[in-house]
Amino acid sequence: MDAARDAAAFDERADAWDRWREAPWNRLRYRLVAHTLARAVDVASGGPLRVLDVGGGDGGDALPLARLGHHVTVLDHAATLLERAERAAADAGLTEHVRVLLGDLDDAAALGPRFDLVLCHNVLHYRDDPAHAVSVVAGAARPDGTVSLLSPNPAMDVLARAVRLADPAGALALLDAPALRSETFGREMRRWEPDDAARALGAAGCVVTHRFGIRCVNDLVADDGLKHDPTFAEQLEHLELALCDREPYLRTARFWHLVARRRP
Repeated sequence: MDAARDAAAFDERADAWDRWREAPWNRLRYRLVAHTLARAVDVASGGPLRVLDVGGGDGGDALPLARLGHHVTVLDHAATLLERAERAAADAGLTEHVRVLLGDLDDAAALGPRFDLVLCHNVLHYRDDPAHAVSVVAGAARPDGTVSLLSPNPAMDVLARAVRLADPAGALALLDAPALRSETFGREMRRWEPDDAARALGAAGCVVTHRFGIRCVNDLVADDGLKHDPTFAEQLEHLELALCDREPYLRTARFWHLVARRRP
């Protein structure tokens, strides 16, 4: 798919993305990522960081960093989602801390290497060559800067199909499948392993410093109604926070999250 058609596909599904974002398990995803980022990067003290969010869409990961006083650039090829990021920044009084840029992931190459922190979350599985995408993203970070990658974990594809959906035949079919289809965007998603991402980071001159699992157990709970219950949701979040950096739970979470430092 060419870049223009790709961007249009995401723009056309912006309302589906909003519905995805509002589900309690996806609100949980953003809170957990804010937690793991804070564990890996000193975002709460010191001077403001220069942050680039590649494929940052509506600013779900970037705006919390702007609220902490950091200067955030959101790069995305979907104009509709970027407009929402810009509007959310204005509503929160963060216009001076948030800049939006319309462009593809490859355009990040022209922006660096100058950022203290570069995010690339929920993007790599849509790329034809995710290893190349990692090299571009890493190249936008300054020497000693930090790169944060997050993508769906193939292990949970299989576990959730077998346990949550009670579909062992479907789980077996997914076991070695190279891709599956995104219900939200109607796009094929490459099933990319975290170890492959770690190797790509190494080839791009980065050292992985932290590995986390995002939503280690949520996606195995079949009763979505429970997740709307405030007491259950609070208990689930406490459990997820306790598991996000623990073996073996982080290995099978819904999303893998790698944080790396770019070598000097």
